[in-house]
Amino acid sequence: MYKKLIITNLAVILLLTAAYIAVYYFINYPMQFNLWYIIQECQLQYLPAIFAVTALASYLVSSLDFKKLNFKSKFLNVFPLLNALALAFFVYMAADGFIKNKTELRNQEDHYTKEAEKDIRKGQIVIRYTGGFSLPVDNEKTTKKVDSIAKRYGIIYKNTGCVIVKIDQKAQERYSELTHAYLDRRNGKGWEERMEKAIHDVKKN
Repeated sequence: MYKKLIITNLAVILLLTAAYIAVYYFINYPMQFNLWYIIQECQLQYLPAIFAVTALASYLVSSLDFKKLNFKSKFLNVFPLLNALALAFFVYMAADGFIKNKTELRNQEDHYTKEAEKDIRKGQIVIRYTGGFSLPVDNEKTTKKVDSIAKRYGIIYKNTGCVIVKIDQKAQERYSELTHAYLDRRNGKGWEERMEKAIHDVKKN
């Protein structure tokens, strides 16, 4: 009898641990899945505190006199039940975070789809980048030359700042997918290499 209860407890503990780790991934969706990174970042050190709380609650409940069971039997029955409630809470958190992020991502993708269609009609595709540009900010002449080369290929560079928002970054892939096909048709094969070479020559000079 105890063997089955112990196995049940271990199974629930493992499931709860997995759910606790999974919450970090789903509430940060669409982050790239990297199990080792997720384990490091999910603050696993708080998990023992959760088990301590459920163990204490199970101890208090098992101390009550009911069903004429001994303390060990009551504890082994109550402990997985309380952990199952915690498991349900973490599953809810993960599902709620995933659904919200998925909905926001879909809305952002729709936004960038419309942006792509509009920019294609204008013939001006926006290439977004974060952080600083590789050109010195005081070299205005070189910057203008680079912008001129990019515009010949139908491209405008836009600095979006240093903050990287995962959902927005992922949604931009939809924009790139649609506009890249247009740029290939407009500029012909190998246009990226030609443009990069022209920009490199400008920087070098």
